[in-house]
Amino acid sequence: MVTLRSLRARRRSDPLPVEGARTLPASTQPASPPRQELAPAWHTTALIALIVAVAVTGTLLTRRGVAVEAPVAPSSTGAALYAQMTLMAWGLLFYVCRVGRRRSAFSALVGEGWTSARRAVTDVGLAAAGWIFMEACELGWMWLFAPHGGTAVAAMLPHTGLARAAWVVVAVSVGLSEEVVYRGYLQAQLAAFTGRPRAAWALQALLFGLAHAEQGASAMARLAVYGLALGALARWRRSLLPGILCHVWTDLDSGLLHP
Repeated sequence: MVTLRSLRARRRSDPLPVEGARTLPASTQPASPPRQELAPAWHTTALIALIVAVAVTGTLLTRRGVAVEAPVAPSSTGAALYAQMTLMAWGLLFYVCRVGRRRSAFSALVGEGWTSARRAVTDVGLAAAGWIFMEACELGWMWLFAPHGGTAVAAMLPHTGLARAAWVVVAVSVGLSEEVVYRGYLQAQLAAFTGRPRAAWALQALLFGLAHAEQGASAMARLAVYGLALGALARWRRSLLPGILCHVWTDLDSGLLHP
């Protein structure tokens, strides 16, 4: 998540629809996308290794003074930055949904869709509540610790009309990808491998924070908390849709409404 401002019965402790889980008899099978096999252990291990490697590399570069330049103009630097972020987001999404699989796992990872207007309205309301929660956390953190932190993210945000248009693509791509990768794929995979859904919930949040290590320890801590909140929301609703809406809107808000 790229943002300056910058949720106990057995059912709620389950991850999103777990691929490979036994299906219920037809008479009791809930309406949900077809379940698929879990990705193999090497698939998840490779993804975690990539997340750690990128985090370590970004941290080392930041400590050596290699800063991200703000795309204040429609320059090649700004275009390259946004292109890199977008390609990385879609690359990770493709990896977890399609690489090493016989068919796409996207629907299974997203979980329950909007089967009724009431569910859709509820998810939108939950997404709005999630955004308010993150805004409150960001404002509280800034009040306690500002002006320290936030400069790495500020450098990424757009300052021109063209850059803001590009930011929309970035925000949608990153919001969709990160929710599917962390709250969908990793939360389900780690729950299946460890047999502990709550541990998987915590681990995906830690990895989510680690993935933003180049933004500093402060951002890592905040984003790990957001990962816990979004992971709990996904488990409760058995769907990524409210989290995706919240994530995308938060990133759009950061780049378009708070330049």
